[in-house]
Amino acid sequence: MAIASMVKVTLIGTADQRDAVLDGLQDLGCVHLIDLADEPPSGPPAPDISSETLQAVKFLRACPTRRRAVQDGRGFRFEEVVHEALHIEQRQQQLQDERDELKLAVRNLLPWGDFRLPPLGELGDLRLWFYIVPHYRMRSLTERDEPWHVVSRDSRFTYLVVVSPTQPDDMPVPRVRLDDRPLSQLQERLESVELELEDLHWQRVALTRWNELLSRTIDHAYDLAARQHAEQRAWGDTSLFILQGWAPESEAAQVRKFAGQHSLGLTLAPPDESDAPPTLLENQGLTAGGQGAVTFYTTPAYRSWDPTPIVFVSFSVFFAMIMADAGYALVLSGLLLLLWRKLGRSPGGQRVRHLALAIVVTSIAYGVAVGSYFGLPPAKGSFLQTLHVIDAADTGLMMRISIALGASHLALANLARAWSQRWSLQMFASLGWVVVLLGGLALGFGKSGMEPQAELVRLGTGGLIVGVTAVVLFSSERSLLSIRPSHHLWRLLDGLMALTGISRAFGDVLSYLRLFALALASAQLAATFNDLTYKASCCVGVGSLLAVVAVVFGHGLNFSLAIMSGVVHGLRLNCIEFFGWSLPDEGYPFEPFCKKAA
Repeated sequence: MAIASMVKVTLIGTADQRDAVLDGLQDLGCVHLIDLADEPPSGPPAPDISSETLQAVKFLRACPTRRRAVQDGRGFRFEEVVHEALHIEQRQQQLQDERDELKLAVRNLLPWGDFRLPPLGELGDLRLWFYIVPHYRMRSLTERDEPWHVVSRDSRFTYLVVVSPTQPDDMPVPRVRLDDRPLSQLQERLESVELELEDLHWQRVALTRWNELLSRTIDHAYDLAARQHAEQRAWGDTSLFILQGWAPESEAAQVRKFAGQHSLGLTLAPPDESDAPPTLLENQGLTAGGQGAVTFYTTPAYRSWDPTPIVFVSFSVFFAMIMADAGYALVLSGLLLLLWRKLGRSPGGQRVRHLALAIVVTSIAYGVAVGSYFGLPPAKGSFLQTLHVIDAADTGLMMRISIALGASHLALANLARAWSQRWSLQMFASLGWVVVLLGGLALGFGKSGMEPQAELVRLGTGGLIVGVTAVVLFSSERSLLSIRPSHHLWRLLDGLMALTGISRAFGDVLSYLRLFALALASAQLAATFNDLTYKASCCVGVGSLLAVVAVVFGHGLNFSLAIMSGVVHGLRLNCIEFFGWSLPDEGYPFEPFCKKAA
């Protein structure tokens, strides 16, 4: 559990201290402010930064080649740099569009050669009409009255020009419209555009030396907006001001020290039942990589629990089951090695790296267990075959594994919810759902075999009875101590309403069958591409090339789909099915009043 404990901070000072206290509190950077003003500000702070400025900074940051960052602000003109960056971006876009048009025009004119169209009237009433005719249709032109001339030929087409005052009728193909400019002029213009684009690129590179100062200026604008927003959230009159917020309990000593330095009145109080503090997740170590997967969808409520370690493990397992191939997992490990150092440059990147490492290790282990290497089984009698312990081709087995994993995952979700409801009678309702899920699993497995297993059926039936009873009796929030019969009748009705969640539980457990279905689809695609590769390789020459294309394209496509499916459905099973049972309440993130600028 890594939800940081919070304390409510109240600072009281004189009106003339307000500016110094706000500045110091922003430097301290550990208090999430609460609105105390009679008319609190609406919405987050809005910095005085135009969208054009942000676009210019984004353009310079995206430059693939960068100059060494300048730290000294002398000679830095913010508005001039932004204006020049926007001009370069706009001009680059114009030239890139023109370059594309020129390349197309040059490609279309190359078969016709370098010529200049005669002005209208120079040939009297005659005009030139251009056609690209397939060789097999040239016979239809032999009896035409208009004069025509073949300009060039290639392996498929004949390029000809017809001389006629009007567009010829009944031509075998439509006319071709060519650029009015000669080929040599187009090529000269294309060369000029390429040179200007190169000059603009190096001008952009030169501006990247101001990237850090640009970011610092923007951060200062955000800090100023946050400072003004904080001032609007405080309560004050001509003599006093009051600031209130939430701070991690671990920062209480720093807050006391700050209050003492500024001679402020201070109270630090734990949250009471009516408070809703923000949530600060403080995960450390390997499993911290799951924190991003948790906050991607929701923020747990302060009085809830932190599912990061469970999501870290379950997401890795689900991803591995969907990929279900050790060969693909080895390719994924190669990609991770390429990005390893880059991901280690920031705390967030390090968490992603830990999660990716867990995914790779789990995927390799599961791929070896199911015996799949780019869709091929291990060689008979080999060491890898001895590690092949799961028959992925056994549909019944894989469905039972998926359903058992789903029921266990949701039972774990209800156990976590029961822990967050400890000392409450509703804890027994969550434990009842655990028994319902596991009892239903035992009953289903007991009856699904060729010969029903009486022990499993008896155990599952008993579990369902006990679990349903607990859900009906303890799901209500109404007090159990009332002596009014109508009160207990309402408790019973609340329990019966909660029992309708059985259909939801059944559907959620079956949702885990996607692990089996997606793995089966990936395996079938890999086998299909392998079969195409084998058939193509039987033909010498072109067949070998087709075999290479089938391997690279086919397995590349299947690998991409496996990664996409693993991420999407791995997150879905955690964020929808699991969170739906374990995190009924949503919180909001801890956002300290702090400075972005260094």
